[in-house]
Amino acid sequence: MQRAIKFVSVLVSLFCVVVFCFVGYGTAFIPDSYVAVDVNAADTGSALFTCRCESDVALADSDGYAKSYPAQIKLFNAIPVKNSTVTVVHRRYVTLGGNVFGLRIFADGVIVTGVGTVSSEGTDVAPAKKAGIKQGDIIRKINGTAVTSNHDISQLVENSSGKSMSVELLRDGKTKNVTVEAARDTADGKYKLGMWVRDSSAGVGTVTFVDNETGTVAGLGHAICDTDTGDIMPLRSGDILDVIIRGCVKGTSGTPGELCGIFGSKTLGELYMNGATGVYGVVAEKDSRAPKIPVALCSEVETGKAQIVCTVDGGEAEYFDIEITAVHRGEGEEKNMVIKVTDSDLLAKTGGIVQGMSGSPIVQNGMLVGAVTHVFVNDPQQGYGIFAETMLSTARELEEMLSRDAA
Repeated sequence: MQRAIKFVSVLVSLFCVVVFCFVGYGTAFIPDSYVAVDVNAADTGSALFTCRCESDVALADSDGYAKSYPAQIKLFNAIPVKNSTVTVVHRRYVTLGGNVFGLRIFADGVIVTGVGTVSSEGTDVAPAKKAGIKQGDIIRKINGTAVTSNHDISQLVENSSGKSMSVELLRDGKTKNVTVEAARDTADGKYKLGMWVRDSSAGVGTVTFVDNETGTVAGLGHAICDTDTGDIMPLRSGDILDVIIRGCVKGTSGTPGELCGIFGSKTLGELYMNGATGVYGVVAEKDSRAPKIPVALCSEVETGKAQIVCTVDGGEAEYFDIEITAVHRGEGEEKNMVIKVTDSDLLAKTGGIVQGMSGSPIVQNGMLVGAVTHVFVNDPQQGYGIFAETMLSTARELEEMLSRDAA
C-alpha cells in the first residue's frame, strides 16, 4: 500500500514539475496576441496550448475591419497560463491578376531631375543652383501660379524676362520657398533657370489583383520612382492602359531582362495612388463573375513551394513554379519574402524574373500570399516579394479615401 502511495506521489510530483515547466515556457515564449480568421479561436502554434476568448466573439465586419478581444492561453485547454488578445479578421477574396498593364502617370508638380548652367552674356551661370534648388525638388508654384507640366515652367520663366520669381517647392515632404532670377540663354535668346525637369512617366507592370466588388485594382508591389532621382513620383493623375507584349529580353547575371510591349488603344482604368506598396486605382469595367481567390494573412505565408502568375509571351497569364526560400515579417513593406524561380519553362523564356513582372501574384496553398517586387541583379532566378495582405490593406485605404470624397 505504501509503495503504491509513494509511486502515485512520485507521478504527481513529476506531473506538477512538467506542468510548471510548460507554464513557464508558455509565459515566456508564447506571444501576447494572435490573429484569427472568422473563428472563435486562434492557433498558438502548439497542440499543448489553446487560445480561447473570454467572451463570445462576433465575426469581423464583412468589409474586412478587424476586431480585437481579450483571451486566455490555457495548457491542455484547462490550466490558465497567460492573458492574450485575439484579433479576428474577415477573410477577403479578390480576383487574381497576372496580366500585364500599362501605367501612365502625371506628377503632382514638376520634378527637378538635375541642375546645370546657362551660357549667358559670355559666362556660365546657374540660376536654379544659386537659388538653392536641388535635384529631387518638386516645384509646385511659380509666382503663385500652380505648375503641372514642363510647358508651364517654360512659359512662366520666359514671361519673367529675367525678373525675380518666387518658387514654391516640396523637399523631403516639407514646403520650401526660394527666389530665383532666370538668365537669357545666348544660344536661343530664351530665359532659362538651368535645370532639367520631368512631369510624367510611363511603364509596364503586372496586375496583382482586382476587387470586382469595389473595382479596386492593385499592381507592381512597389512604387513608380523617377529614373534620375530615385524618388517616388508624386501622383496627380494616371491611367491604366492595355499592353501588347511583343517579346522578352532574357535576364542574365548583372543585366536584368525585361518584357517588351507597346501600349494599346484602350484605357482600362484610372490610377489614384503611387506608394511604397505599389500602384492602386479603379478599373473602368468590373466583372462580378470573375473567379475569386482568398488572400492569405502574413502569418499564413511559409517557406516552400509556390507559384507565380504572369504573362511573358503575349498570351494569357500562366502559372509557373517557384519556391519561397525565406519569409521576413516586420522588416519593411516591399521585401517580405525571398523567392526563387524553379520552373524550367519560365527560365527558358525569361531567365527568371524580369522587369515588367513586378506585381506578379504569388500563390501558395490555394491563396494569394504576395506579389513579386524586385529581382536580384546578380541572380535573375531570385527576387523579393511583398505580402498580399499589405497590398490589400493599402487598397482598402484607397477605398476609404474614395468613399470619403464621394460623400
